Amino acid sequence: MIYPPHLLHTYAGAVAAVRRPTAFVCRAVALATVTILFVSGCGGASSHYVVNKPAQTYFKVPKAWDVTQINGDAFTTREFLIHNAWAVFFAPAGLEPDALSDLVKSPAPLGVALIGQIEQGEYDTLDDLSLRVIPYTDDTGQTTYLDPIDVLNRQDDDIVRIYGLQTIDRDGLRGYRLRYQISTGPDTPPIVYDQTKMIYDATHTYYLFRVTCQVQCFSDYSHDIDTIFNSLRVRRDQP
Repeated sequence: MIYPPHLLHTYAGAVAAVRRPTAFVCRAVALATVTILFVSGCGGASSHYVVNKPAQTYFKVPKAWDVTQINGDAFTTREFLIHNAWAVFFAPAGLEPDALSDLVKSPAPLGVALIGQIEQGEYDTLDDLSLRVIPYTDDTGQTTYLDPIDVLNRQDDDIVRIYGLQTIDRDGLRGYRLRYQISTGPDTPPIVYDQTKMIYDATHTYYLFRVTCQVQCFSDYSHDIDTIFNSLRVRRDQP
């Protein structure tokens, strides 16, 4: 089932918030810990920042969300081989990283941030398609990799629906901000993914920021999810 687009808010201009890192961006990434900085709002702290100081990267999550450092090596993606990665899980209070194993059952958004270096061999084969490709596993367990540009050109895919695709190409960073819906089966709701994937070519540093949620859940939490991605900064030269 494809849900009508008004349930999901497309985005515009959010990727412009990403700033330029320098060669220092990877130093001590493996040793970085999660830093939480509270941000004052009306009536008290309304949100807090998740910060990776060595990578000069940060984003905001709502005050009621928990942030947990997880094993980055255990959370390598299918597309990339990453060692000594910095990784955090973030979600509304009460949800644990184990919830990532069954996205359909989660009552609220599940977020992951990952920063790490890609080995030379993997980097040499890393093209733009690798940063936007969508893996889809069917009922038989077979994985198919879809190019969202192809899906947009067809607009008749009953498995994947694209709601937003933006290219990131500035100051040595390249990648994509992508929001899409993917079918999970005839008797289960679709899952919506909002993600930013980037590579900083000078240091082979890979960045992944992703939030997943059932389609109605995504609509219910759309403000919080937009806040996370709109607040994302990767920077070295900003005040």
